[in-house]
Amino acid sequence: MMEFYLREIYPWLISLSSISIGIPLLAGVLLITKRNSLLFKLILLYISYVALSEVVGELTIYLGTSNNLWINHLDTPIEFILIATTYYVSFKQKPLKYGVVAAAVGFGAFCILGLFWGEDVTQMNSTPRIVAAVLLIAMAVLYFYQTANEVNYTYLDRDPMFLLSSGIIIYQAGTSMAYSMFNAALAESYDSARMCITVILVLNILFRITLMLAIRRTPLA
Repeated sequence: MMEFYLREIYPWLISLSSISIGIPLLAGVLLITKRNSLLFKLILLYISYVALSEVVGELTIYLGTSNNLWINHLDTPIEFILIATTYYVSFKQKPLKYGVVAAAVGFGAFCILGLFWGEDVTQMNSTPRIVAAVLLIAMAVLYFYQTANEVNYTYLDRDPMFLLSSGIIIYQAGTSMAYSMFNAALAESYDSARMCITVILVLNILFRITLMLAIRRTPLA
């Protein structure tokens, strides 16, 4: 059963995960002439960066690169800052905004230091991924708290940041666990590492569907 999965299903899952970013990207492109809000632009910028990262990853594979895990060391801080920016513009209280700025600066410094004293660039950057997950989940929970305390708030299914926050909690909680196990699993066997990647691939697809739903609900201006 495991051999069948790794031989037949796993390659298709990788491809599906890679092209799944096209779902929210297409939705965003179709809405460019209809949306002009800052939140729309920020979410579309994040989606565009993820799409670019997928293209670079596929290009390194096409060129025969034996190890492209170094891309993760770039993606993690950049993606964190892009998502943190959406929370910065969504939070209404200044202490929360200052907290987002402090988290972004602190995490950026942590990632830079990690290049010298953390995992090697040929390894998965598990520790920064876990730290990013904790910080982003905290921001998502704080957004829930802000929404719950608003007198006049929109229906939750129409709130793009509520949808995005829900997706972030599930995605970050699941992928951080898989990332934390990856290096140890890889040291044991490639098959064990592929099972960690499987969790990430499935959550990638689900989160990108959430991104599509979120960007479609962004305000007009």
